[in-house]
Amino acid sequence: MHRKKLYISLVISIIAIGILIVSVNNIQDDVNEVEKEVTPTTSQPAINEQLVLEVTLQKQYVDGKIEQETHEESIGAMEDFWATYEDWQLIEQSSGEMTFRKQVDDISPYLKANGYFGLQEGMLSIFEGAPLHQQVIQSFYQIDTSTLESFQIEELESGIKIESIETYHKILEVYRDLSPTKQVQG
Repeated sequence: MHRKKLYISLVISIIAIGILIVSVNNIQDDVNEVEKEVTPTTSQPAINEQLVLEVTLQKQYVDGKIEQETHEESIGAMEDFWATYEDWQLIEQSSGEMTFRKQVDDISPYLKANGYFGLQEGMLSIFEGAPLHQQVIQSFYQIDTSTLESFQIEELESGIKIESIETYHKILEVYRDLSPTKQVQG
């Protein structure tokens, strides 16, 4: 009787191992079929096919303004693509998109066209248009107006046009020396 039980256990074990082997083979066949069905993504173009990316370029100016432009770019060779943007910093990358930023040592075209230095409540500020319109873009520091000469007060009241980076730096330096705190807050 004991031999019969041992024989039945052995047969059941062999059948279970056989079923397990067949199941593993079926699972492997299913995995192989799924792998065959998966198509390449857009980030892995086929040979002789160009990769197309949406490229965003951001220029950040000294005055803080950021200008942005976006375009599609076809890429034949990644080495050429990276060489094109070697002076730019990659700040964001996702599937099919890249964003680069570049620091520009100049004031923005917007500030050149619309910016004026002036005073608002004793604070050196940049205005959109003449200070008469009171459209402050950025404030810097308090100025002790009692130390200003009359022509300086008149200039600041009517507005000093910001035409260049040199004008921008010059005005900040001249009036920083007239600030009681001597620190830029903007």
